[in-house]
Amino acid sequence: MAPAATDSRVTRLADVVPFRGLRYNPGTVPDLAPVISPPYDIISAGEQKRYHDRHPLNAIRLDFDIMLPEDDAANNRYTRAAASLGQWIADKSLLPETSPAFYLCREEFLLGDGSTGIREGFFALVRLAEFSEGVVLPHEETASGPKADRLRLMQATGANLSAIYCLYSDPGHAVIETLKKSRTEKPDIFLTDDAGTNHSLWVVDDPGTTAAVNAVFADKTLLIADGHHRYETALAYRNERRTEEGANTKGDMPYDFLMVYLSDMDNTGKSILPIHRFVSGLGGDTIEEMIPALSKKFELLEIKGSDGSGKPGEDKSSTDERQQQMIKMMSQANHDHNIFGMYLPGNDSYYLLTGRTARPMIGSEENPKSEPYRSLDVAVLDRLILAEALGIHAGGVNENARVRFVERTEKAFSEVASHGLDVAFFLNPAGMQDIKEVAEAGDKMPQKSTYFYPKPVTGLVFRSFRF
Repeated sequence: MAPAATDSRVTRLADVVPFRGLRYNPGTVPDLAPVISPPYDIISAGEQKRYHDRHPLNAIRLDFDIMLPEDDAANNRYTRAAASLGQWIADKSLLPETSPAFYLCREEFLLGDGSTGIREGFFALVRLAEFSEGVVLPHEETASGPKADRLRLMQATGANLSAIYCLYSDPGHAVIETLKKSRTEKPDIFLTDDAGTNHSLWVVDDPGTTAAVNAVFADKTLLIADGHHRYETALAYRNERRTEEGANTKGDMPYDFLMVYLSDMDNTGKSILPIHRFVSGLGGDTIEEMIPALSKKFELLEIKGSDGSGKPGEDKSSTDERQQQMIKMMSQANHDHNIFGMYLPGNDSYYLLTGRTARPMIGSEENPKSEPYRSLDVAVLDRLILAEALGIHAGGVNENARVRFVERTEKAFSEVASHGLDVAFFLNPAGMQDIKEVAEAGDKMPQKSTYFYPKPVTGLVFRSFRF
């Protein structure tokens, strides 16, 4: 059956509707901490096994089950996920909501500087729209591999097992305030995850409230923060089903909608983290000539200060004054110029790199994309530093070099002693305004440009096309 909706619903732009979510039965799973998992795309192989072994009902068994050597077309991670979902519904480990609802969420999380951030959002369904319709906007490029994986999972399970993360503009915070008015004092779910983030969730099923929220979105567009692959997968699945069913479809179908986590972009900037680049496999000549090569387009300033090496037995990454000084100088720099941090393990030195010319350093004759795109730090890093200065591109002198993405600054600092690292580049986080301007110009951010934190966890609520 179709999601809760009426033919009178306004659909000028974003169509956001409540749904009958599947949630863990508190009688079977009184504590959700052992059964939730991070999103599939940030889980390492070791973490995947750890979550899989943590609890027989862990959400990872649905969203990212382990591949086995004996897997074949009839028995594989996707068929096992479908069987588990069916079994958990049948034995009432998962219960469908009695009526369509929005799921209001509050996350309290720790940032790298020790401060606490708070984000409020909610789970809902959004009507799928092609990007060309301008209702849902992408902000980042995608790859084919993850989309094929997610499509097979959706085909097998007939479900949305993890929510994509979308942003909307609401300077007055009217949506969240409307939902708050209908929530109970005590959350329906409260848990603390492995990262120390506190998650509170309220089920808001008052029809007047859900209708009011739907009406607010009638003149809004959505920007995908995280989950581009899953959104494009949902479009492919919808189109596939429409082709199969042809003229037999009448009205809204379950596959016309996708489960999303929605958050107000006007209150999200603090949770956008940078993704740094670690480079290995460079030729010796490149390493020796790196500073002269970079100096052609950037002013280089070596960061001075104690490296903490005079304190035996203490973690050097926590005592290196140069690291904190570099990040502070980057954050306080003039936004008119592209700026980066750099670490060279060969001489254990940190540098500040500042563009010799103002943004955009990439000319329109070099790249036909918009000025907001050509002004991005990550675009400059990819083209002028990695490709041009270091020769990391097809046919380049270092085309086989490896670029590893490290998504948190404190994590990056803890890994600068990694074996084989030739150079590490540090970026400021992209601003919400930068992301909006690139999307509105019709461009997409380069891959691995933004890391929205915290990621919506998997397991708070699922969505099956059956309900």
